[in-house]
Amino acid sequence: MLTDNILIRDGHAQSAAEYENLPDLETFLGSNRGERLRISNNIDLGQVAMRLNSVKVISVDFPNFADGRGFSIARELRKKHGYQGLLIADGPLIPDQYVYALQCGFDAVKLDETTYGRQSESDWFDAMDRFRLTYQRGYAMRNGPEMSVFDARGTSLQPERENDPYFGLSAEMSIKRAIKEFGDTLVLASSMGADSAVLLHLAAQVNPHVKVIFLDTQKHFRETLHYRDMLVQDLGLTNLENITPKPSDVSEHDKNGNLFQNNPDLCCSIRKVDPLAEALRPYKARITGRKRYQTPERREMPIYETGGKMIKINPLAYWSAKDITAYMRKHDLPPHPMMSLGFLSIGCQPCTTRVSEGEDPRAGRWRNFDKTECGIHYIDGRWEKVERKKTFEAF
Repeated sequence: MLTDNILIRDGHAQSAAEYENLPDLETFLGSNRGERLRISNNIDLGQVAMRLNSVKVISVDFPNFADGRGFSIARELRKKHGYQGLLIADGPLIPDQYVYALQCGFDAVKLDETTYGRQSESDWFDAMDRFRLTYQRGYAMRNGPEMSVFDARGTSLQPERENDPYFGLSAEMSIKRAIKEFGDTLVLASSMGADSAVLLHLAAQVNPHVKVIFLDTQKHFRETLHYRDMLVQDLGLTNLENITPKPSDVSEHDKNGNLFQNNPDLCCSIRKVDPLAEALRPYKARITGRKRYQTPERREMPIYETGGKMIKINPLAYWSAKDITAYMRKHDLPPHPMMSLGFLSIGCQPCTTRVSEGEDPRAGRWRNFDKTECGIHYIDGRWEKVERKKTFEAF
């Protein structure tokens, strides 16, 4: 049985005893012959550049798994300085990040027992599979072209791990644990939007009978409804429920169907928030596809989110746009048909526009309105600056 720190190399777990207590930069620079080195992720590599040819092992500190500066250090070591020795990422990385560590030039990840215990060794093998896939597709490798990673992640550098029991779990493990913990009181609400196929595929791999709710606002693109039917069939989902707004609410507030033009908050309320709240009432927890990089308001969103009437499980919270793309490519998942037309975040047809190059992916939602959320995840249809414990209150 492994004890103390663990080294993940080529997907395998082994003792990290050989790489403990590596000399720090000051000790290294003061020695005549240093072959091993431990550095921080904010080091000026110019301090060691002249001696890299003699260094066999470099360990780069990762204070927490949301701090991506170490990946830049690895790329600079490999690309700019041509370092060829063993490169170790030392810190609480998770399997979903392993492929990026490898792409940036790391050979291994060193973890403490607590972090390692949050997932199984199979998760690291799955990450190796993703790495081999990117290699076969010709993506960036150690000696390949420059690439940027984690630049879209936009996460807090101080994740509140003590408040998140799912902290450090991979997306698949988060779903597995949620299904085991909540059983029939767990539901997945899907918009069948731009990247919904990823979460639905993950859920289907764990349990194709997981309860899935689709909210038909009666204002969707036709392509979204076709996409829904295709995903359900292709992924083998067996427990989908379609819900719609109450006819009485639509008749009273939106008889002419143009409420979105003068009161988008109320439109979202009767077509989205209210019917979904009613449908979710029997459930204790729901799985969502939200990610931290999507909006500033989601920047510190945990995987296991409390504070509202329901617990929310956000398995993809720490995924970047590149993670989503890589997963869809690996599993040959069909993109939403509207994406090819420039729609990067897809909601109801009247309130969704194309996104121009350089714009935020959600810039096309409620354009020209002081509104960024429909209200399903926030308060009264918009983001409100309130105390953190109420930040993600939904219903």
